[in-house]
Amino acid sequence: MNATRARRYLQHFDFRSLFVEELGWDNYHISLTISVDDNDYVLQGAAEKRNMVVLVAYLSGEIPPATIRNKIEQQVAQKYREHILIFANGTRTKQTWLWVRRELGRPLARRSHEYDIQQPGDSLLQKLATIAFSFEDEEGLTLVDVTSRVRAAFNVERATRRFYDEFKKERNAFEKFVQGIPDVDMSKWYVSVMLNRLMFVYFIQRKG
Repeated sequence: MNATRARRYLQHFDFRSLFVEELGWDNYHISLTISVDDNDYVLQGAAEKRNMVVLVAYLSGEIPPATIRNKIEQQVAQKYREHILIFANGTRTKQTWLWVRRELGRPLARRSHEYDIQQPGDSLLQKLATIAFSFEDEEGLTLVDVTSRVRAAFNVERATRRFYDEFKKERNAFEKFVQGIPDVDMSKWYVSVMLNRLMFVYFIQRKG
């Protein structure tokens, strides 16, 4: 996955190009209308991989609250058991990604990821890199394999999200001190690399 191109597709809300061109998924064209509390939500197919589908709701207004999103997801699950839902607000400035963990004998676990185009989106891009498939992956690839990748990417517990929120604050503060790098993307990449190395040293020291 090319992170620069993936970030651009993400910022432009071009989910089909993101999944097909960068993540190695397959084209999937479908339109599905879901009715919740007397409101209709149209979901457009963006991509699929071994019957795991990606559906996008391009909204005219704000992203609905979690209670409404969950009701939409419940109806989608009746038709597509394995899926990723993306809700895009009307001004195309915010996204909410929704995936649901389904495991035999365990309660459903809904995992959502919020994205704002003002953010670099590193956390989401890291998730997407996990669900990128190469040509070599195609042979023998099954729905179980795809689901396992998606689970590894999106099944993040709250404690991990809180850690990343704090990490993001520190990164933003660090970015303000960086000078001499004119390219914005290169500057953000430099900051991420430096902080990742510092975290690696920190955890090694704790372990030792």
